[in-house]
Amino acid sequence: MSQQVFLLLPVHNRKEVTSELIQCLLHQTYQNYSLVLIDDGSTDGTAEMVSQAIPGVVVIRGAGDWWWGGSLQRGFDWLTQVDPDEESVVLIMNDDTKFGADFLKAGVDALRRNPRSLLLSRIHDETSGQVVESAVHADLRKLVFRVARNSEEINCLSTRGLFLSWGHMKKIGGFHPRLLPHYWSDYEYSIRAHRKGFACVTDPEVVLTPDWSITGNRNVEHLSGWKFIQTLFSRKTIANPIYKTAFVVLAVPGRWMFPNIIRIWSRVLVDVVSKGVVRPLLVLFRLGP
Repeated sequence: MSQQVFLLLPVHNRKEVTSELIQCLLHQTYQNYSLVLIDDGSTDGTAEMVSQAIPGVVVIRGAGDWWWGGSLQRGFDWLTQVDPDEESVVLIMNDDTKFGADFLKAGVDALRRNPRSLLLSRIHDETSGQVVESAVHADLRKLVFRVARNSEEINCLSTRGLFLSWGHMKKIGGFHPRLLPHYWSDYEYSIRAHRKGFACVTDPEVVLTPDWSITGNRNVEHLSGWKFIQTLFSRKTIANPIYKTAFVVLAVPGRWMFPNIIRIWSRVLVDVVSKGVVRPLLVLFRLGP
């Protein structure tokens, strides 16, 4: 247990959800960790509950406008100020996850076996008992993302249970909370790391279980009219074309950048026409009756 683990945990008003993760932490066989709770404006007593359960927790408080990318940037800023040993491990976690007692030990051990790597936890479905989500292959020419079929294909990771050393994190850098406040911030970060020569890996011993009922708006196809527009341009929607465009600008090679931007906004135009939103938009901008 020589390597200290700094666990970055962004939270916002999910006290009961967060408490389940805290119970998982309290039962870890690997106890050399420091919890950095990034509380983005919670009003339900989340920070107080965690502070009572884990003495010494570091609490970074926001006003509720940091979102995921902003919260991780605050965690990165705090680590930069503290500047721990470069061999220390940083673990980024979602609060809506559960894991076994050997999770931290398995992650530290796997990262030690994979130097110069980012290590992503595999996602285990509690109902089926199967691994349902893992590392990603990003085809940046077509902007298509799929589960990698083998380790050589992995070039993109989420940040749900992501292990990396602090020394490597310093070299990769921070996040882009203004351009990518929520979705796409994780993909941009891992793609940037891969370009800098860091491997993206997973390990069958490093597994966690998410709560699938707590997530943002990933599908807007069933919506129509103004509800479609409002949801499409929400920060909670992965298909938001503004942030998707920002991701392309940051992560996609120049020769593929503009074709992808055209692809994104062409899709928005098709959806706007097909869902009957054209006339309300014209009225809003006083371009029609």
